[in-house]
Amino acid sequence: MTLLGIKLKQTQQLNQRLQQSLRVLQMSGIELEREVENWLSDNPLLERKDTDEFSDAEFSHYTAPTRQIGGDEGEDMLSNIAGEQDFNQYLHAQVCEHPLSDQESACVHILIDSLDEQGYLSDSIEDILDHTPLEWMLDEAMLKQALTALKKFDPAGVAAADLNESLILQIERLGECAAKTAALHIVRNALDSIDGNRSQTLARIKKRLPQTDSSTLEAALDLIASLNPSPAAGFASSTPTPYIRPDVWVEESKDGWTVSFNEDSLPPLQMNSEYCELMPSEGLSPEWKEKISEAKQRIDSLELRKATVVLLAEYIVKHQADFFTFGEIGLVPLMMKDAAAELGVAESTVSRAANQKYLSCPRGVFALRYFFTQAVQMEEGKEAVSQHAVKAALSQLVGSEDKRKPYSDEALANLLAFRGMEVSRRTVAKYRESLEIPAAHKRKTAE
Repeated sequence: MTLLGIKLKQTQQLNQRLQQSLRVLQMSGIELEREVENWLSDNPLLERKDTDEFSDAEFSHYTAPTRQIGGDEGEDMLSNIAGEQDFNQYLHAQVCEHPLSDQESACVHILIDSLDEQGYLSDSIEDILDHTPLEWMLDEAMLKQALTALKKFDPAGVAAADLNESLILQIERLGECAAKTAALHIVRNALDSIDGNRSQTLARIKKRLPQTDSSTLEAALDLIASLNPSPAAGFASSTPTPYIRPDVWVEESKDGWTVSFNEDSLPPLQMNSEYCELMPSEGLSPEWKEKISEAKQRIDSLELRKATVVLLAEYIVKHQADFFTFGEIGLVPLMMKDAAAELGVAESTVSRAANQKYLSCPRGVFALRYFFTQAVQMEEGKEAVSQHAVKAALSQLVGSEDKRKPYSDEALANLLAFRGMEVSRRTVAKYRESLEIPAAHKRKTAE
């Protein structure tokens, strides 16, 4: 009986340490700072190491492509954002309002976290499954069922794959009328006919819907104009990080690209030397023994976070070396499950290590998740290409085109094929829309 009790106690302590380490690994830099403050107030055996004050000069290895805000300005911004409602939080709160099973609810939560900044689910179910830890035991049918449920949430249009579907979802919630029917037809079949010239738009649509009177078409266009192209518009950002402090630096050396940890990104903790010196070598109370164990465990969890993030960053640099030399077009498909297999850790550990962690290099500051990119569906026998690389090539082609004769989606697909990126016209259109690049007729300028 005593032996069994010891085993249970040891297992429980191990689980607590593991849970603590995984929790610390999952946190963002801001969350970790807050957590450490709680540790310091709760355990007198912990203290901060004496380190030089952080300075912008030491931090600015490279200039990030986005504006960075620090100091009082950053604190003021954080306090302002804290009072606003976050889009993802708004959706998560609705889960309990719908008749969903525990399994369906869990899947809906996963899909909510997969939405992009506009509130679209631009990734396919297959892509989401590939980036979901295997131990969660999800399948395509479960996620599709959850997606159907999520599309019924507010605001209307959420979780659509693209603008067309989002507008359709919004229109379908409206009451029945002739304008609704016409609006649905326009969005499904003639959305590319709409531009800034109302009379020309009406004439083009009239050719496609000759049986519909002009007044109904006018009402349909007014209805479409009243819809929200971005379901997430009006909500606070889900990641209010006005000042991003990278976790690792990536620099070029004579031996190639190297990774170094940014010590300023990790709260410097140590055992309180004064308290430790006053502790008797024997006869400690159980409460103080627990405090000592807890303090060591928390310091260890910080070191494990550091080691895991560096290990993952080194994996990224090894497999995405062309990105650091050539930019986004050099990205190759990279999966978290492959990283987990090579590093010898669980896929969920890789996911936690990549969560809200940042890498700074000569090209700017990037989230570690940015480097895990899906492969575009290619013909059998063709080398896989990442979605980011195709999008980068697409942006380059559109940027260098003759605006008097812009490339059609078919022409762009052919030009990408010359670069070894054989994708369909439909895929080109999807990526073009995600990059907010207008259709060819809207990019055309007068000769």
